[in-house]
Amino acid sequence: MTTKSTKPVRRETSALVRDRGLRPLIVTVHHGLLLLRAKGLRREESLDLAGCYAIAILQRVAREKEERKRKKKEGR
Repeated sequence: MTTKSTKPVRRETSALVRDRGLRPLIVTVHHGLLLLRAKGLRREESLDLAGCYAIAILQRVAREKEERKRKKKEGR
């Protein structure tokens, strides 16, 4: 069973972003939001987790469609 995200959980990731130099990405999960900011900076970007999930599905479907198209072309 997983833990509900009622309290903010903040983690420093290994991902690096270019914002006033190369900085690690700080991620905060709170309720249904994903908050992103470069380490040492105050400006945050927020993403709705349901929206992230929907975008991930669309990308997967597009990738699978492209793979089927490529395989069909190779079969000719």
